[in-house]
Amino acid sequence: MLDKNIEKIAIVNQYLVKHKDEFNKDIGGIIKDIRISKKISIEEFSSMVSTSSSYVCQIEQGNNGLSLIKFLLICNALKEKPNHFLDNFLYYDDDNEDILFKELQNDKNISRNLINYMRKKG
Repeated sequence: MLDKNIEKIAIVNQYLVKHKDEFNKDIGGIIKDIRISKKISIEEFSSMVSTSSSYVCQIEQGNNGLSLIKFLLICNALKEKPNHFLDNFLYYDDDNEDILFKELQNDKNISRNLINYMRKKG
């Protein structure tokens, strides 16, 4: 059983690394959607996360990945818990593992399917 779980974790992690650009775009899109829904301008948001407006645009377009500290600043600015963004990309329990692995096996488009699932769930 342990070997099967290790294999699944490795497959999911390899997929995420290989598709990090898609992941960055998906996370950036979620950040932008939440920012807009909360009626926060890019200028206000960039000030809240201690960065430039152009960098916020790059994040929202998925052109830049996030450091952990920037990610936490964004979570605080949007008043969202980190798990709101990440739960469905992490492999840590049976429910999540099943979603990740089944989506990966079904059509090899894990990030888009999981983003859609997360939006429906949340």
